[in-house]
Amino acid sequence: MNIKKLFGKRNEIIGGHFNELRSKLGVADQNEEAIFSLREQICNECPIKNGNNCNAMKWLNPNTLEVADAPKDGFIRGCGCRLSAKQRSKLSLCPAGFWGGEFDQK
Repeated sequence: MNIKKLFGKRNEIIGGHFNELRSKLGVADQNEEAIFSLREQICNECPIKNGNNCNAMKWLNPNTLEVADAPKDGFIRGCGCRLSAKQRSKLSLCPAGFWGGEFDQK
């Protein structure tokens, strides 16, 4: 992993945890919270969600929702992230493409 990508991931993680804290303190932006809530609903329906994590030991076909225990063509590996923070990161994307990009500048 190159240094630029590493620092980008760091910013995603910090931003997600910061927004999670803002939510718990009751000072979150309500428009952002609506998007974060939708992301949570999407993750809750995902077959590779495991507790509060996206299962990095499973692969998912985003088109069929078929789950595999090993890599296959057309399948995406779970990211392994703690979802309550990742869902609140404006910079993060679901690896299967189910959400992300809602905060991109247009």
